[in-house]
Amino acid sequence: MRLLVGLHHLELGGSQLNALDLAISMRDHGHDVAVFGIHDGTPGPVADLARSAGLPVTIARHPAERGRRVAPARWGVARALTAAARAHRADLLHVYEFPLSLDALFGPHLALGTPVVTTIYGMAVPSWLARGPELVMGNRELTDQALAFGMSAHLIEPPVNTDSDNPDVVDSQAFRTRYGIADDDLMIGVVSRLEPEMKAEGIGRAMDALPLIADDRLRLVVVGDGPSYADLSARADRINARLGRAAVVMTGSLTDPRPAYAATDIAIGMGGSALRAMSFGAPIVVLGVQGFSRSCTPEDFDYFITNGYFGYGDGNLDPAPLAAQIAELAADPARRERLGEWSRRTVEERYSLKAAADALSEIYTRALAAGRRRRWGAAARVGAHKAVADLLPPALRRGNQ
Repeated sequence: MRLLVGLHHLELGGSQLNALDLAISMRDHGHDVAVFGIHDGTPGPVADLARSAGLPVTIARHPAERGRRVAPARWGVARALTAAARAHRADLLHVYEFPLSLDALFGPHLALGTPVVTTIYGMAVPSWLARGPELVMGNRELTDQALAFGMSAHLIEPPVNTDSDNPDVVDSQAFRTRYGIADDDLMIGVVSRLEPEMKAEGIGRAMDALPLIADDRLRLVVVGDGPSYADLSARADRINARLGRAAVVMTGSLTDPRPAYAATDIAIGMGGSALRAMSFGAPIVVLGVQGFSRSCTPEDFDYFITNGYFGYGDGNLDPAPLAAQIAELAADPARRERLGEWSRRTVEERYSLKAAADALSEIYTRALAAGRRRRWGAAARVGAHKAVADLLPPALRRGNQ
């Protein structure tokens, strides 16, 4: 099979890294795999990672659309995606996140009849997505929502490469030395794309939590870059000045963040990044939006199985609950060790890359069997529904986007 994998951007992030891991797995299963990606100025490091893994990469430039869930005019992306599918002679197109699913539907699916599989690791199911193409969701709740909409939805939880995401194969001490983290410091690690939507709020709360914890050993290390970097860096400076020490360290983006994961004593984060931290044997507090934070423990694991490694709070952004969760772990080294061992074991048993690749292969088989059926009807329905949704007031759009 000739497979083209489409990425909605090429910056480091959980969705992109998961997509790349699965693309490499498909290549190792004997398929001919290429990657298509979008950038808004400078191609991101994921393109280099794909090339270093031996995957050919096609890149299309498209302006950033901050604050919009779906662009009203992305015909340039659809044309570029169609050209890439034609050049690769793709039998199947697998795209990640719903803006690119529109480009795939109105581009190569309509023009060439290329079957499409879409993976959405975001935290909403757009009700206007086509019912025909195969859809992959990252948690049980969203999969059930998609099935209720009549979509052909499948659950594949974000996979983790437990061979490479392993504390035994990277140098954690070199990372701690580089960033001035002493042996007796407790490093709170977060690896994340620094986006104003979903990500920045929780990281900012973690910074604000530090002054509430009477523990000078705590060092919050934020690994990542993005549009919220400047604001979060300024916030870190204020916290450091208030505490009179370098309590918050901003590293910027790292092409290989694994040493940061391995150096972490207490992890915070969401989605695929949370699972990668668990793969490195770290206890974790999962972040969300609107004030959400929750420790991931065996007792609370059912919540994360159903909802994914994310959540919505009640809108109260008081950092005190997060501070209490961090303080509980900081004060109990035996609990940190037990939870870290449980985290690693859980990822190995439930979130392995091999299991995800096997499930994805079955979905690809379904998509190829469906072939070109109903592509015109699906495109017309999506176009009509999306046009209506765009006319709604912003407050009414959430369920339609």
